[in-house]
Amino acid sequence: MADDRTRGRSIATVTSTTLLEGLRDPENRTIWLQFVDRYRPLILRYCERLGLRREDAEDTAQASLLAFCEAYREAKYQRTRGRLGDWLFGIVHNQARNHRRKRGRSREVSVTETQAQALLDRPAEDMERLWEEEWRDAVARECLAQVRREVQESTFTAFELHAIEGVAVDEVARRLGLTPNAVYGAKRRVLRRIRELKPFMEDAW
Repeated sequence: MADDRTRGRSIATVTSTTLLEGLRDPENRTIWLQFVDRYRPLILRYCERLGLRREDAEDTAQASLLAFCEAYREAKYQRTRGRLGDWLFGIVHNQARNHRRKRGRSREVSVTETQAQALLDRPAEDMERLWEEEWRDAVARECLAQVRREVQESTFTAFELHAIEGVAVDEVARRLGLTPNAVYGAKRRVLRRIRELKPFMEDAW
């Protein structure tokens, strides 16, 4: 059986190498769907934090993913020049601004949409910081999803209840039929595995 570091490395390889190489083939729908599944939720959360309406966020996400894929196939994005996320941020930000300008010309905008435009007009470093927050959260969620696949359900549930939802150890133990020490052990095990996975996930994303 592969050790933890090997499992982490295989996850990163699938994410960063297989996914991007597969995007070179316009007929590879499986890879395209994996690419969309991975990055669309991230873009949606970022756009919604900017104040875009859901339908506008959806349109921006779709346009951004298509634009990235086209640029990648034209060799405009080179991994040696920077992280995928940095390139994707630039595309998403430009698409969001373009979408807001089109909506502003087409009809009267709401207060929320006006606020969204104000956010989009903030300095680039503010937008990058917001994007980076969402990026880190996405990596953390991916780590959690991977750990959930690796450990027993009771272990992850104990961690989730105690470490994420803040339920007291004794109450978690009572609900799950565990000892308090077992709850603490579940928390330590999951956190240790997250720390092991994090560098591989960060590299992959």
